[in-house]
Amino acid sequence: MHAPHEPHDHDDDGDCRSRSDRDSTIQDLNETFSVFRNFGVQFRFPADWTLSEQTKEDETTITVECDGTSFWTLMLFDARPDPDSVLDTAVEAFNEVYDEIDIVSTITSVCGLPALGRDIDFVCYDLVNSVVLRVFQTAERTVMVMYQGTDHELKSTRDLLESMTSSLQCDDE
Repeated sequence: MHAPHEPHDHDDDGDCRSRSDRDSTIQDLNETFSVFRNFGVQFRFPADWTLSEQTKEDETTITVECDGTSFWTLMLFDARPDPDSVLDTAVEAFNEVYDEIDIVSTITSVCGLPALGRDIDFVCYDLVNSVVLRVFQTAERTVMVMYQGTDHELKSTRDLLESMTSSLQCDDE
């Protein structure tokens, strides 16, 4: 319980949590992050998550995943395909696999650059899954950020996934 006028937040269950508790959690999380630097990009990711890289011709994929279902993927397209085309291809892949999906279009920014986006929800094995897609172009390449997880797991991983996206830096901006 908090003092009547003490700044506070609420957790997913509606219970009060003082902001100083939240700030100490963020500080603790900051101490457990690693930094990835390669291929002209850098980002922070949870040190206890697994990172993998795959490179073929003009495309590099970097994926960071937790022990559960959540993962964050960064795709670098050196041939600079049109962001609309990259986004359409990604959405079509979900349409081909899942019978019912909900798609919300958005425009945002990543790395300080305008980014096209789609937020996708679909059901797999009776679990609701959410996917966030963001595509933007730098002077050197087209970049797609994608993260995904079950809605249940995203309650605990969404902030980490979003912090990875917000920490992304592209050297060729």
